[in-house]
Amino acid sequence: MNAHAMTDQTSFLIRRMQPADAETLAAFYNGLSKASIRTFRPLGTKTAADVCLKLALNNGVEKDIRFDLLALTGPRVVGWCFLWDLDTDKPMFGLGIADDHHGQGLGGTLMDRVMQTARDRRLAQVFLTVVKDNVVAWRLYEKRGFVRYDEYISKDDGETYLRMACGLRGGEPAEQAASVKRGG
Repeated sequence: MNAHAMTDQTSFLIRRMQPADAETLAAFYNGLSKASIRTFRPLGTKTAADVCLKLALNNGVEKDIRFDLLALTGPRVVGWCFLWDLDTDKPMFGLGIADDHHGQGLGGTLMDRVMQTARDRRLAQVFLTVVKDNVVAWRLYEKRGFVRYDEYISKDDGETYLRMACGLRGGEPAEQAASVKRGG
């Protein structure tokens, strides 16, 4: 699934993560600003290439428990969007964009492609957690069908988070959120 996309006159190669991407994904992640790491840290505050290699190895058809898309400009990763835990009934969505590419539409492009994969796989729902004051992110998520169903303060970092879900099999958002709260 290699595809090219353009946002604001910038061309990106968008494709599924591969084992050869481990070093460049680690460089992307470790190059995020403190502000970005505060709101996007699925791998903690720093990562290593061997951690990224393990992620990539779980993207293959033979394991297929993750679906990670990368956006690249040349050899540089500038965006990463994923669905994790595909072998459970609560697949998790995540999205991170390089600081110098914020506001260019890349996040929406990656999100649309990953959510289409979720629909193609006939997933019932997709879940995410977002820092409450990351208004740009949760508005993007709401525009694409996610609804808030919980709010909590993390004991680890003291941040307030929103839990959101997107039902992919019909129903109104309020019904989806109620279903999530009930555990359905």
